[in-house]
Amino acid sequence: MKTSMRKARLLAESLQGLLDLVTRAYEEHHYYVQNEQSLYRLKSLVDEHRFQLYVDELNRLNTFSWDEKQTITLINRVGENIKPIEEYVFQRYNDLFLFSGRIHSIKSIIASFMKDGNE
Repeated sequence: MKTSMRKARLLAESLQGLLDLVTRAYEEHHYYVQNEQSLYRLKSLVDEHRFQLYVDELNRLNTFSWDEKQTITLINRVGENIKPIEEYVFQRYNDLFLFSGRIHSIKSIIASFMKDGNE
């Protein structure tokens, strides 16, 4: 139970890290993203899928107690919603390679939940 709570909080932290990275890259117009339209579209996708709500809800559910049913439901939703973003980043890998590490980390944490039998 405590391990699952920690993994859920780790997923929330990783999602928050992705959100912060996308926002910071978009607002500061970093030099490592050559095509700003790709970055704008990535920011729009992240906002459209409302990952901040998932971050807040995962933190709320797993701060003091473990609510397995709701946490697994949220993790499944995150897994479904990260797929279009993953596809978009890998289609434009030359411009958006920086974000692939965060996405891979998020997918690994989600996969660890599924591997433990928490489907």
